[in-house]
Amino acid sequence: MQQKKSMHTLAVVALFISALFWATGYLFVKQTIEEFSPLYLLAFRYLLAAFFMLLIALPRLKQMSKGLLKSGIWMGTALFFEFLTYTLGLQYTTASRASFIVAAYIIILPLVYFLVRRKLPKRQEILAAAVCMGGIALIVTGGGGSVNKGDLIMFLCAVSYAFHIVFGGKFAKEYDGILLNLVQIGTTAVLASIVALLFGTWPARVTMPQAGSILYLAAVATILPYLLCLFGQKYVSTTTSGIVLSFESVFATLMSILFMNDQISLQFALGGLLVIGAFFVSEWEPKKKQEPTGI
Repeated sequence: MQQKKSMHTLAVVALFISALFWATGYLFVKQTIEEFSPLYLLAFRYLLAAFFMLLIALPRLKQMSKGLLKSGIWMGTALFFEFLTYTLGLQYTTASRASFIVAAYIIILPLVYFLVRRKLPKRQEILAAAVCMGGIALIVTGGGGSVNKGDLIMFLCAVSYAFHIVFGGKFAKEYDGILLNLVQIGTTAVLASIVALLFGTWPARVTMPQAGSILYLAAVATILPYLLCLFGQKYVSTTTSGIVLSFESVFATLMSILFMNDQISLQFALGGLLVIGAFFVSEWEPKKKQEPTGI
């Protein structure tokens, strides 16, 4: 029992670290896409990540199974659409605004969970969705300017994120995390490369700062957090993992204020507090009253 509790605590810590590393990705992507094709940035990021992941997973390749491969492809497809919309959306909106709009996946998560796992959401999850929806409404109207196409693209990112979390929560408990990560990152790399070749603009040159950003995004903001995330999802519920990972938006907002001079209005801050509050509402369960005993 004690060991199970310790693993649960360790898993939650791993998910928090994942959220922190993903949050740093907003800064690097936002800075790099100003002078670099977003589609090729996505392709280079995941091709490099897939290469590093293959080196890590080589000793385990004999354990690859058809079920694991299929599950990883599902996860990788959701991951590709998540990061395609994320990379494109950051061209048109701020990092702080984007991070909280992506956090709207908490609204969609119960529905996606039902579609994938065939389980109805709990009452507090529906309440959390309503609170979060109010927060998102304040954010997109109070973060400086009206709703723009970047905000809409980021909402599509939130939908993809919800599918990816539900898939991860299901498959991480069934298969080896390193091999699963290899397949999902490899799938994303293939899809991103195809889209970049069809619709992207080949970069005229790659500067040292851009190369450093791509390397950071591949290793620190992709491989490491996804390994930690798959470990965490083995030992906590899908709802809990979704809530903890949602703190990515909090970390990203703090970083964008500190390093990118993003301006945060009072309305935006109130919306953010509602979103954060929704995370805790979704985890809250009232204690059952004990029935009085007697003769």
